[in-house]
This record gives sequence, structure tokens and C-alpha cells, in this order.
Amino acid sequence: MVAIRFRRREAPENEVLGTYSFTNRTVRVLSTADGHILWTCDCEKFRRQSDQREPLWCKHIAKAAARRSLERLTRRVAVTRDPER
Repeated sequence: MVAIRFRRREAPENEVLGTYSFTNRTVRVLSTADGHILWTCDCEKFRRQSDQREPLWCKHIAKAAARRSLERLTRRVAVTRDPER
């Protein structure tokens, strides 16, 4: 009998569609391999929600979503106040 080994496919990385920086937080908009949009934030409230089945949300994501909507409506990217960029 011959053993056949199959290599596991690595999960494809999510594509970063946008990054929104606030005073102490960063929100990222990701496109998943299955075509869904995923919002992530590095705040504590967002991380605590990880065991829930509902879409994760926090006020930073709400602010980033509003900024992204304005950008898409006006077809312009908001100017950041960060002098390093």
C-alpha cells in the first residue's frame, strides 16, 4: 500500500482595503477570500467581543466607516493630520 500525502493549502491572506488611524487606535478594512468585508480594530472593546457571533463593532469602526463613506461619496481620500505620512 502506498501512502499519499497532500499538502495543506495555506489560508489566503485578507487584502487590506483601507487603514484608518485615530488618536490611539487603528481600524483596518479587509477583503476576505470569500469576498466579504471585515472591519478590525485594536481597541479592548473590539477584542472582548471575539466570542460573540454578531458582527464585531466599536465606536472607532463607526468613525472609520463614516470616513470611508464620505471618501467614497466624494471620491477623495481624507487628508490625515499625521505629519509622518
